[in-house]
Amino acid sequence: MILAKILSSYTFRAALATVLGISIVVLIVMLAVYSLFSYNYFNAVHDGLSIELERFSEAYEQGGLPAANHFIDQRSQQFHVVQFAYVIADQDLEKISGSLKDWPEYREYGDGWLNFEMGILQDGNASREQDFVAVTQLMQDGNHLLVARSDVEVLAYVSFVTGILFRGFLVTVVLGAVAAFIVTWEFQRRLDNINRSIKTIMAGDLSARLKISQLPRDEGSELQQLAINLNVMLDRIQDLMDGVKQVSDNIAHDLRTPLTRLRNDLVSFQKDCSTNEFDRVETLIAEADDMLATFNALLRIARIELGETRTEKVSLALDKLIEDVAELYEPLALEKGIHLQLELCPIECVVDRNLLFQACANIVDNAIKYTPKDGHVQITLSQGDQYGFDHQLGEGGNQEASVTFSVIDSGCGIEQSNYKKVLRRFYREENSRSLQPGNGLGLSLVAAVAKLHDFQLIFRPNDPGLQVHLHMQG
Repeated sequence: MILAKILSSYTFRAALATVLGISIVVLIVMLAVYSLFSYNYFNAVHDGLSIELERFSEAYEQGGLPAANHFIDQRSQQFHVVQFAYVIADQDLEKISGSLKDWPEYREYGDGWLNFEMGILQDGNASREQDFVAVTQLMQDGNHLLVARSDVEVLAYVSFVTGILFRGFLVTVVLGAVAAFIVTWEFQRRLDNINRSIKTIMAGDLSARLKISQLPRDEGSELQQLAINLNVMLDRIQDLMDGVKQVSDNIAHDLRTPLTRLRNDLVSFQKDCSTNEFDRVETLIAEADDMLATFNALLRIARIELGETRTEKVSLALDKLIEDVAELYEPLALEKGIHLQLELCPIECVVDRNLLFQACANIVDNAIKYTPKDGHVQITLSQGDQYGFDHQLGEGGNQEASVTFSVIDSGCGIEQSNYKKVLRRFYREENSRSLQPGNGLGLSLVAAVAKLHDFQLIFRPNDPGLQVHLHMQG
């Protein structure tokens, strides 16, 4: 997991690209060095052959064939490994003397340089054939002199240098890749510390801060400066949130209490009013109740989103909770002639009962409210990823342990383009405004409760109607 995360990170790819770029530059430099070395080395070989031929021809001119043979013997004994081979041939290129078995059949490749394959005579016997590079000279008496040098030594030396250059390049690439991995791992480790702190803050703990001590201590560190700036930003956000909280408390004290007092006064006044005024007062009380309900719902959503709501998560039978919700709304469904169907699988789950009950009730309430007469509402609680949500959301985990609460109706539904909009506070579709009264806070509360429990709130079209799913990944 960690290895895959490092290998897929942008930092590692950037570092690796830098290493590869440097490696390519090093390779180009090494190729240039190799080319220069090869050119100079082969020139030195050719110069050595020319000098050796000049000495050989001087010995032949001064003392004839005996002096030339003496020169060959002397040069052969001078080196532990025979570096040069010599041949003296007549005008018909028949061998007269030398350390090669015959006058070779050579290939000429420019500037008088020759190349051929032949064995060297050692103790009267020819050794295995080798590649030679050679030069020749025609003497005044018509005989031919040839001095050759084996390519084996030359190629071995060139191969040795090539091996050194290749190993150097390979070491550069490997060490660079290892260094890139180590740098990325260290950077990723520090970045993970930042992300963990940010997730804690996102979960509602606005007092949490990034730990500067876990970052590089040098004052100019980018990560340290980023953490400092984020902490300053979080301090500012907390100040703003404290201000919002204070405003909310003031609203609760200054508005909710007068509204409650007004409602109570209306109830008291209703007892003494005449029959004609009774219905009007009843209407005013109902409107006051709606205002208080909207106000309480708005405050509850805000507190859930800010993590200020005290949650009491306990293990309970989720199917029993859904059954209680269905029982609560069954009279309303019967009144509208709506067929209410339950398919509940026995499931134990750790949740906050009150909050989840309210969320499920809001979903069922919307389904019944916007389903026409003689319609149907199906309420299901299933285990396993039968709707394919885990695959759709790209989540892992145990799919068999996934739980989905679904409410499927045959009502007016929601436009797919408005799925995210209906989660906003006070947002209502135009067609729903004309069908039923409401405040547009029901699904906002459902979304807040789902987020608090790490559930997924998913909408799907039903044609006609809507599918609303609360998916709890296993």
